Amino acid sequence: MKQDRPSLIKGLIAFVNQSPAVLAIIFVIVGWYLLTLHFPPYMFPRISSIARTIVELHRDGELWVNVWRTSWRVVVAFGSAIIMATFSGIMMGYSKITETGGKPILFIIQTISSVVWCFFAVIWFRANDFAAIFVIFIVGYPIITINVWEGVKNVDLKLESMAKAFNVSKRDIFMGITVPFVLPYLFAGIRSSFSYCWKISILAELMVGVKGTGYWMNYAWGQAEFDEVMAWVVVMVALMLTSEYVFIRPVEAYLMRWRPKRQESA
Repeated sequence: MKQDRPSLIKGLIAFVNQSPAVLAIIFVIVGWYLLTLHFPPYMFPRISSIARTIVELHRDGELWVNVWRTSWRVVVAFGSAIIMATFSGIMMGYSKITETGGKPILFIIQTISSVVWCFFAVIWFRANDFAAIFVIFIVGYPIITINVWEGVKNVDLKLESMAKAFNVSKRDIFMGITVPFVLPYLFAGIRSSFSYCWKISILAELMVGVKGTGYWMNYAWGQAEFDEVMAWVVVMVALMLTSEYVFIRPVEAYLMRWRPKRQESA
């Protein structure tokens, strides 16, 4: 048994290094369980009750319908934000006029609260899907734009001059120098704004009044169904983690496979 103990410890260390996200989730679950032992259910619902509520939502057909409603709004809004923000950031990076005119617009958009954007969306577009999509879009757009703009501004000009000296075409300079420099900034913007957009989708559905996870979370809160509130929270967290680890990270790893990985010291 003594010989097995070091190998067990090494196995646990390897698991922590390889699966920090799983360990963090386990830590949260254990912490929540300990809180349920010392506080009433309306403050910290039992894990079994939350799980039972999720199963009931699945059986009633409400779970996946509302997950789809929220997900497609976030995908459409965030996808549009990435496309438009990438274009805007590149234009601001290359054009002084666009940079001068774009900076105050971005700062104004960021200054206005998300709640106020919800009011504007209802006034301009009424209570419909487009209003919710607009709110999510307007929150994610400036964050990504600023990151792409900073990436273009930080492109190595000496490297560009060297490429021009060897008569490298503008297209090859853009694809071989500018894009690799901008990609880390782009994904930093995506990481910063994506989880925020998921949270804003809850607010948008709540205030605009379109059905989705945010709408039913607010409805459950109004009915004092705290188990259901937490069930929808768990669903939203699962959606965000799935988006991060199933979509964003694999795409980032593929597009940035040229970058050497940092070697950790033994």
